[in-house]
Amino acid sequence: MKRWVLVLTERGSDREGKRRRIAALLIGLCALVGSWAVGSVLASDPIGYGVPIWPFADRIDRAENALFSQVVPAVRGNLPLNLANVQVLRRTDVYGSEFWTLKLEVDGETRCREVAVGLNVSSRRVSCGSG
Repeated sequence: MKRWVLVLTERGSDREGKRRRIAALLIGLCALVGSWAVGSVLASDPIGYGVPIWPFADRIDRAENALFSQVVPAVRGNLPLNLANVQVLRRTDVYGSEFWTLKLEVDGETRCREVAVGLNVSSRRVSCGSG
């Protein structure tokens, strides 16, 4: 007499679990690398990107942002700057926007910013050697 035994197994369940773990690990790794890349870009010019906060900005970046916030109203109104630690290196009017290159003395360090004044005021860090 022959007996047939039906055995129910889930083939590949271990494979699916392993694939899920590998996928989760890859997603976590990509998120880590992506956040490091974004953080390093933001840390290169935290004031220009609008994030003068820790962990992107250090103490001097925050002091530069405080000084820059005093400069913005004068730049917006095209007024002379009456701050001892700010020097205007260059002013240019191009395509209806005004560009100022400023030399800032912040906590014993010299930093330069190019400020674009149009509808909004934006800035970027530039080399001080050009002025």
